[in-house]
Amino acid sequence: MTDDEHLFNAWFVEPLSALSELPGGNGGFIALATACFLYERYAVSLLVKQGSRAGARELVAQLASDFGVDLPTATAFWKVIRDGILHQAMPLQQQRGERLPKWAFDHKYPAMALGTANGEPILKVQPWKFMERVLQLWRSDLSMLRASGSFPWARLGEAPE
Repeated sequence: MTDDEHLFNAWFVEPLSALSELPGGNGGFIALATACFLYERYAVSLLVKQGSRAGARELVAQLASDFGVDLPTATAFWKVIRDGILHQAMPLQQQRGERLPKWAFDHKYPAMALGTANGEPILKVQPWKFMERVLQLWRSDLSMLRASGSFPWARLGEAPE
């Protein structure tokens, strides 16, 4: 096992696995939040590696590609789940006067899907499937963890000089 694999497992895979042991799926929300920031790091690293810009539009397009969803679904996920949870610890429901899709979590849903309920748009999310896909993406190339100059991959036991 490489150093990157060891650290990735110790810092992310094992804690996320422990969350799955909580009753009633109660760890899913924190797993989803963690997977959101891990996904963003992955997507930024991938886009930069490809020589692309890593702005919001490109990140959403990458999300759509990585999860096999259309752009409206990826956009809704990014605004409602990613922006909401990572900025204010709850899914976002309104932005600059614009109503965003309602959201629901359920074990029967795919990682993300945009549908309707009672004539209203609803973003359906299965946190564990999203998390598993993000971990799978990272496992495909853990070397990207070291690609960020702004947020270098830390090593255990190293003190700043």
